[in-house]
Amino acid sequence: MRQYATRPVFLAIGFLMIAGFRTTGFAAEKAPFYQGKTLNIVINFAAGGPTDIESRIAGYFTGALFQQQIKDQALRVDLSKFGFITGVHGVTVSYIRSEVAPGIKKPSDFVKAQKFRAAGLGVSSSKDVRFRLSFDLLGLRYDYVTGYNNSSDARLAVQRNEAQYHDETLPSYRTQVEPQMVKTGMVTPLYYTDLVAPSGEILVSRDVPELQPFTHYYRDVFGKMPSGIKYEALKAANMSSTNMTRMVLMPPKAPSETIATLRKAFDSLSRDQDFLQDAIATMRFQPRFEVGEAGERLFQRASQTSPEVVNFLRKYIEEANR
Repeated sequence: MRQYATRPVFLAIGFLMIAGFRTTGFAAEKAPFYQGKTLNIVINFAAGGPTDIESRIAGYFTGALFQQQIKDQALRVDLSKFGFITGVHGVTVSYIRSEVAPGIKKPSDFVKAQKFRAAGLGVSSSKDVRFRLSFDLLGLRYDYVTGYNNSSDARLAVQRNEAQYHDETLPSYRTQVEPQMVKTGMVTPLYYTDLVAPSGEILVSRDVPELQPFTHYYRDVFGKMPSGIKYEALKAANMSSTNMTRMVLMPPKAPSETIATLRKAFDSLSRDQDFLQDAIATMRFQPRFEVGEAGERLFQRASQTSPEVVNFLRKYIEEANR
């Protein structure tokens, strides 16, 4: 595998903070805690990107939980100490230029692919780590080209045939890749990243019925389930980056009453039909929230990955830097 560093990549982290936040609880006779207050949400990516677009509908930030998993020194806070409100599912769809030899006309053709270039964003990004692990499990030969500023630049590289593979979250896949690249025959969609339940079960996304999650794709191609440390690392990365693509967190030591109030609010939001219609119209998919105890268990499990998997992921990233 050969890596091409095209430009520097920087880790950005965002936080949700409360204007007028205080550490004291509220008594029963007082007004509801958030009455008359403003929620200030700091988005950790540039305006116009998928995180920004989605956050204008339901404020959250993205990307930091994977850095927590691998103990990235660039992450200067311990997310496990933050008050978890909700996570939002966000599967990533893989696609490759259809002309890659011997010809990729359907998903199952991908395992026959001869050498190709995969466009990534950075060696320590969850996107890059996950597609590299997937390729290794499939036994593919590829060149790794990383350092693109964002998926828009990486997508353009695929359109220009400078690279042949990339993957994107549903908002950009549905609005950009599908109409401009899939329907024209330029690329073939392959599979999407696994949604992993707290039990470890692989879930099927209702938002991409035309494709399979990676694990099911692997099983159908090879007649068995994937296994080994690379697969365990992939599941851990997906738990933090697919199940928890976006998150809403409160600062450490936030009063339990405030956390309960916001969890209830997002639970109601997840069932609000006006909100869901606006989200589908804007993002082309329905946000699916990890709220309550199940979401908390998933968040804690993703935050506290086993040392064996953490050490493997760190070495795996270091190898890509050589």
